Amino acid sequence: MSDRLFGTDGMRGEAGQEPLTPETLERRGRLLGVRLGGLGHSALIGHDGRESGETLAAALLKGLNAVGCDVDVRGLAPTPAVMYLTGAGGYDAGIVVSASHNPAADNGVKLLCSAGSKLEDEVEAGLEAALTAGEDPPDAAVAGKQRRVQSLVGDYLAWLRNEAFPELDLRGWKVALDCANGVYSRLGPRVLQAFGAEVVPLNDHPDGRNINLECGATHPEVAAAAVLDHHASVGLCVDGDGDRGLMVDANGRVLDGDALLAGLGTHLMERGELPGGTVAATVMSNLALERWLARCGARLHRAPVGDRHVAAAMREQGWALGGEKSGHVLFGEEHGYRGDGLYTFLRVLQALALEGKGSADFADGYQDMPQVLLNLPVSERRPLEGLPRLSAETALLEREMGPHGRSVVRFSGTELKLRLMIEAETQQMVEDGIARLRAAAEADGILV
Repeated sequence: MSDRLFGTDGMRGEAGQEPLTPETLERRGRLLGVRLGGLGHSALIGHDGRESGETLAAALLKGLNAVGCDVDVRGLAPTPAVMYLTGAGGYDAGIVVSASHNPAADNGVKLLCSAGSKLEDEVEAGLEAALTAGEDPPDAAVAGKQRRVQSLVGDYLAWLRNEAFPELDLRGWKVALDCANGVYSRLGPRVLQAFGAEVVPLNDHPDGRNINLECGATHPEVAAAAVLDHHASVGLCVDGDGDRGLMVDANGRVLDGDALLAGLGTHLMERGELPGGTVAATVMSNLALERWLARCGARLHRAPVGDRHVAAAMREQGWALGGEKSGHVLFGEEHGYRGDGLYTFLRVLQALALEGKGSADFADGYQDMPQVLLNLPVSERRPLEGLPRLSAETALLEREMGPHGRSVVRFSGTELKLRLMIEAETQQMVEDGIARLRAAAEADGILV
């Protein structure tokens, strides 16, 4: 398995280090612009507010303009807003400069197709091959235009309020919103207030260096404590670019992506609105979700890690609900298979309103089976079949656990890490299993 520039969610790494340097990103902009068709074609670009965001976005812009592509620059914008606006605005592509939930020193590039969803794997593979081969397209005879479009995010807010949820009324709801010092620090409270909610904003003072810092979707305990302290009806914590979100009920219980899929899956199944009776998730979703859905007559389909793979399965099969345990939740054609923490939250509140329930009733009783996930630094990525001890131990564990547990062994798509996961009906089975997998990985000499 070779190291790739593009992982499960675009290109990501430390800002200022290859491949996230202005020089490389300018060339990447040229390559993308040529593939879009050059002169007469257009793209929309935004970023999540990191210190490096404007510099890296400017490099992509320069490359796109050089080969004749017009670029609208939104600047600071949530990933879900750029996705929506790309599809609604007739652009040929969208670009988000963001490292999502990663620390502020990191950054990345997410590429979107004309519909606003993530760029197809084969197109990314072609760009990667061109970058690796050193291709550098020449300037066009006529340079592309650029313009600032600061007002566009208002169109996204208007769409949420007037089209997506025209009848949703959140008057009487107090919402603790952890903005992760990211892109929803200003827009998030505005969206919820537009529906009538009282908002308690948390971590809403971004400075370019504090995005995701001990807050947001990677630290849901912050929102959970705030819900209890402020006697809030519900809580939401998003990540820095806003494409994932976890919920907190009125009792301070954190609902991750699996719990959200459990509650939404049940709601849609009972209303006859779950096509194929299927929820799409990844191999990382807990076995408890599979069992929960089975009890209401639905089933769980598992895709490879990455919401792009979940979205692909949903499109192919016509399914209307899917997502990842991390809080990326996807809906069907009506939402363009876009991850959006705020939209997901509004869907949950809409479901509760239809059922006349409070937040503590959502997915009430759902609980993960015991699970341990280890992220271990490695010296390189190899095909798993090239790790004989680990492969053999994984197969043996699967046979021993049978229907009472499962394991997942994979390399990260964005970092040099080996991810080992065991879940089972008892904590002892989990601890024994994860120790065996780690020992096998060490025996294969892959760990650093």
